[in-house]
Amino acid sequence: MKHYVLVLLSVICLLPTGCIKDDWSDCDNVIIYFQYLADGDKDVLYQYMDQVDLYVFDENNRIMGIRHYDSEQLASFTATPSFRLPAGSYKIVALGNAKERTAVVNLESQNFGTIYIQHPNWGTSKKVTGHDDNYMTQKVIEVPGNNQRLRDTVTLVSSHIDVAVEIFGLQRPASTRAEDIPYELSFENSNAQTSFNNEINEAEKGTCYPDLVYDEERQCYRTDDCALFRMDHEGELEQDICSHILVLKDKRTGEELLRGSIYNYLRQNAGEIDVTKQEALLPISIKFSSIGVTVEVPEWVIEDIKPEF
Repeated sequence: MKHYVLVLLSVICLLPTGCIKDDWSDCDNVIIYFQYLADGDKDVLYQYMDQVDLYVFDENNRIMGIRHYDSEQLASFTATPSFRLPAGSYKIVALGNAKERTAVVNLESQNFGTIYIQHPNWGTSKKVTGHDDNYMTQKVIEVPGNNQRLRDTVTLVSSHIDVAVEIFGLQRPASTRAEDIPYELSFENSNAQTSFNNEINEAEKGTCYPDLVYDEERQCYRTDDCALFRMDHEGELEQDICSHILVLKDKRTGEELLRGSIYNYLRQNAGEIDVTKQEALLPISIKFSSIGVTVEVPEWVIEDIKPEF
């Protein structure tokens, strides 16, 4: 049974405190900095995240409070958590871009392996269309006593991969309205949950139905703002985690036009696609013609990786 929990910031030790310069006992004693390095060594957090939520747990992994930092605070470099905690050991979890496609479940659990992020529609009759571009990290901090201050940095890492699917050679829709798109794209066996340990829950698989739009300029159908949870573990592509099956159907007839393994596709195109990167992209080009259908790496991906002379 899944439990949805809303935690209010009522814990006094997480609220902003006053500060009398002559008496440091009234001052915040914990200052946390966020950073994200993407695939380099420079902090680029503000380019990739619109918001960050900071969860604070006590030494028994019981939730103490949550703080939210929005895009304005991130952009102006004022999203620096500062609060007061008694001396002791704590665990903090930073979660980036938890928007309308992200729900946190089992937050009251004291096992980080069973606290998950997932799409709010997961487990309901409504379709899951994809996930937010989530980022996450956790860290244990030791808060000193004797009015000493702790300054620490948490480095977020990616919990998602972006997906770009394009489909050529199919009948143009009657209009570009969503309800008039005659085809349905889905990823069966898609990873449904990521834990607060930033690990895929391999036991929970579902079907994701990304939105398709018709691109008039390119004369093709394509996904629009689609992200899935990770397909790798510690930088290695694993079949148990990447068990996704891509399916394309004609909604008017129910006919299945295409079915294929994402794992096999990635293995066959390992030289052009690397989904183990922090800013990972899964690009797929599907082309229908009079002689059949082909699934290949889009031309724009191959052009981007060609060396310049």
